[in-house]
Amino acid sequence: MMTLIQMPFSPFCISVRRMLDWAGAKYREVNVSYCDRRAVVKATRGAYYQVPVLVDGKRIVWDKTDLGQEVARYVDAKFKLGCFPPGLDGLQRIVAQHIENDVEGPAFRVNDVFMLPTLPLYERTMATRHKERKFGKGCVESWRSHLDWWQQQFHDALLPYEAMLGHTKFLLGARPHFTDFDLYGVIAFYLFTGRPKLPGDLGKLKRWFGAMQ
Repeated sequence: MMTLIQMPFSPFCISVRRMLDWAGAKYREVNVSYCDRRAVVKATRGAYYQVPVLVDGKRIVWDKTDLGQEVARYVDAKFKLGCFPPGLDGLQRIVAQHIENDVEGPAFRVNDVFMLPTLPLYERTMATRHKERKFGKGCVESWRSHLDWWQQQFHDALLPYEAMLGHTKFLLGARPHFTDFDLYGVIAFYLFTGRPKLPGDLGKLKRWFGAMQ
């Protein structure tokens, strides 16, 4: 049985879980936190500290490139899901870059506003330290103060996908590809706490999200 080492709310972990579930794979989940990633360090022998990490027997797979698709590609190849057809490779790379920058950027800021207060004190403190080292002191409070603006940025970043889904059932055709799982992970991450909602005018995206579930 495979093991997925993850943070449950990570968009990239959510994407991989959805792919594994779609494949009917048997796997167990090992959760790590901002302040304790020993399972990742142990599995990768100190070569990595992020998530997800997939352990499949003696194979240890993690994302090693900027686009970070190695885990998804491994699952795709192992279960023959067909999520990376060669003819769509360039297009999927372009779309994935937009998803993981323009969509995920406002999504994680909104998520942090709602997620961080729910964490235990030590984990919340270490998570805040991680955010402030990257984005500056007081960044989470700034995101909270401008929450409506960040939610609008998230909405606007989704508009191209709403338009795409006016012509196809999934983003790039009649069946899901990697970009569907990529976008699904980011939206599920945005909705993870149950507080933010998908904007009401994105009806096609809501239909697609239900199909992806």
